Amino acid sequence: MRIHPSFWKILSLSSLTLLIAAVPSLAATLSGQVTDEKNAPAGDVQVILPALQKGTKTDSTGAYKLEGLPPGTYVAEFRRIGYAPETRTVDVSKGDVSLPVAFSGSPLTLAPITITAAPQAKSTLDTPASVSVVEGRKMDRKRGESVAAAIQNEPGVSMIGEGSTVAKPVIRGLNSQEIVIVEDGVRSEAEQWGNEHAPEIDSLGTNRIEVMRGPNSLLYGSDAIGGVISISHPELPNAHLGDGPLRGLFTSIVNSNNNSAGENFDVSGASGDWGYRANLSQLQAGNFRTPEIGVVPNTGDSEVHGSGEVGFRKDWGGLSAGFSKFNKRVELQNGNIFPAPLTDSEYQVLRHEHGKIHADINTAPARLDITAGYDWVNRQEVDSPDLDTTQTPPAPTVPPPAPHLNWIEGSYTLDAKAHLAPMGPFQGTVGVYGLRRVEQSLGVVDLTPSYNENSAGEFVVEDVPVGKFDFTFGIRGDQTEYHIQANNKIGIDFSHTMNDPQPVARQTLHYGALTGAVGGVYHITDPFAFAVNVGRGYRNPVPFELFAFGKHEGTGEFSIGNRNLQPETSFDTEASLRWASPRVKAEVGVFRNYIHNYIYSAFTGTPPPADFNDQTIPVVQEQQANATVKGVDGAVTVAATDWMTLNTVYNMVRGYNDSGDPMVNTNYIPHVPADNLLVGADFHVKSLGPVSHPYFGVDERLTAAQARTNALEIPTPSYALMGLRTGCEVVVMNNRVTLDAGVDNLFNKNYIDYNSILKEFNIGNPGRNVYVKLSVPFGS
Repeated sequence: MRIHPSFWKILSLSSLTLLIAAVPSLAATLSGQVTDEKNAPAGDVQVILPALQKGTKTDSTGAYKLEGLPPGTYVAEFRRIGYAPETRTVDVSKGDVSLPVAFSGSPLTLAPITITAAPQAKSTLDTPASVSVVEGRKMDRKRGESVAAAIQNEPGVSMIGEGSTVAKPVIRGLNSQEIVIVEDGVRSEAEQWGNEHAPEIDSLGTNRIEVMRGPNSLLYGSDAIGGVISISHPELPNAHLGDGPLRGLFTSIVNSNNNSAGENFDVSGASGDWGYRANLSQLQAGNFRTPEIGVVPNTGDSEVHGSGEVGFRKDWGGLSAGFSKFNKRVELQNGNIFPAPLTDSEYQVLRHEHGKIHADINTAPARLDITAGYDWVNRQEVDSPDLDTTQTPPAPTVPPPAPHLNWIEGSYTLDAKAHLAPMGPFQGTVGVYGLRRVEQSLGVVDLTPSYNENSAGEFVVEDVPVGKFDFTFGIRGDQTEYHIQANNKIGIDFSHTMNDPQPVARQTLHYGALTGAVGGVYHITDPFAFAVNVGRGYRNPVPFELFAFGKHEGTGEFSIGNRNLQPETSFDTEASLRWASPRVKAEVGVFRNYIHNYIYSAFTGTPPPADFNDQTIPVVQEQQANATVKGVDGAVTVAATDWMTLNTVYNMVRGYNDSGDPMVNTNYIPHVPADNLLVGADFHVKSLGPVSHPYFGVDERLTAAQARTNALEIPTPSYALMGLRTGCEVVVMNNRVTLDAGVDNLFNKNYIDYNSILKEFNIGNPGRNVYVKLSVPFGS
């Protein structure tokens, strides 16, 4: 594999930094007292330093003490049942620190911790990049039938959807290969083969989601041009924080629109230095309904998931190992254009495995953070089977046909970071990353060739807190090579009478890039901050984009690759204003992301090869042009009174094709969402008789018409959707049972979202949906 010249520069810098940092360092102690909003001592508060994975609990006087901390600046999180977490940034690089903390009693989570936007855990107020975090009761209320459903109301986020079965995130107008999905610290791969390929992650077992808006190739390498979504299962219990040997949680969710029902069962516990957790979940969903059509046939899905993790902690650090398995069968209605009969019966079978071994080791020169990852995907796409017309109604033949398309991909990764001891105000992190990937094309038809991939990356990041300023800068080098296997079957599909060979020769493709970022946060006053971030990102074209030729069952399109594609590079600039006080939490940002050689799929307006038996199928080809994506997004939440909270989220994105080529039939790039505004209010009290934290909420989403489209894309009109929600907590046998319910699309509005895959078939988005969610904990 060719080594990018930047590798040797970064390696030399890393070695020098390690040598300088390899000096004895004294351990520090963090202590203090925690009080509640009435200034009374707060006992049984968990005090955690996520970066070190160390913690303790306050005693009956609210006192706490954490000893043996390596020098550095860390963010501390204070957790108490019934309160929003409090976070504080503390510098123990010069010795012991006393940190008193008072819970504000505010319903707002002011500054959650991010593990996505920085090499180690930091407050979202201190990161130059914009980050949203969904966790706790917010996660309980937003949890739905997909991971994307829980984040679709966050700033900068929208979805490419296919009814209720497929939900693929879009961040600031970019999607698919421009976004990195991370599950429990390891990249999850499933989106590189088309629009209907959504993240394959258990939504019911998910505990926390972070959304980082804007590029982060510095930490994640290729693909992180649009943003990063980090999804986490519950953290391992810790006996030193008061967790017992056995606790559990049963969660159930039902939805009326597609008659879906899902359940999740979690068990976890801790004893001594050891902790464990496991979960098992399932979801069954029928066909969804629209106000115009009613039941849309062949749009159901069924899922079964499971995961587990075990680990231990010692004074020197810790070690854990986790594994998850995801199985899903999803039906797709990509056949006729309504009002023609919707007779499509194709489906997909998805199998996904995900694993990790994680170690953190505390040493004098550096704190090591090492993750070995495993990600395996088996995707089968089955064409509409022949129907047995002797049955009433006609039913698919048995046995079902062999998969028309079948991809199996295995990825093995190693991600190692060394968090160096501070040198004055400088706190550095040196990292290396390696990837080995094997993809096979095993279906009846080969849409793409099989290939192997080897990739490596090296980076250095420095964080420099100085007074009211917090600066971050870094540089990264990446090297990738694809070993493409020869394939003479591409372009041959006898099931669709096509014999148009597009042979691929055995070849090796080499890519390399040098990326970096520099940014800073200026804390103007205690609650008010100004952040700026400038970064260079990149991504390589994937073999699907280079070599595809043939019918792609899942999208209902004829896909054509482009063998001349070059890597994308981007230059992104963003700035944001942030406010975090007990009464107001707000962030408003502006951004401009210039992408050189932007890769996108576009309708050609031409028919498929003449011998293909369906001349009505749309043809989509990979194209490339310079592009500019810019816009404004933000969110404001106001605790207007102790019993009323108001919130609003606004998104405006513009995506321009800058090629200047008169043959290009558009000035806009695809999949850029329409302008939208969400306004809402929640009414809540701390208790109402035996009920704790009851609430009632209402919101309205206003979405503008989208006419800034490719000439061959379908524009969509404006629409407005109203939703209601309510919920509460009830203490049963010292455990908090939570109940949440609501109505989406209250007035059963008939609408088509611009990024709906089904708009090509004149099929609307789902109509009214009533949902109920119940969580019942048990044990210690």
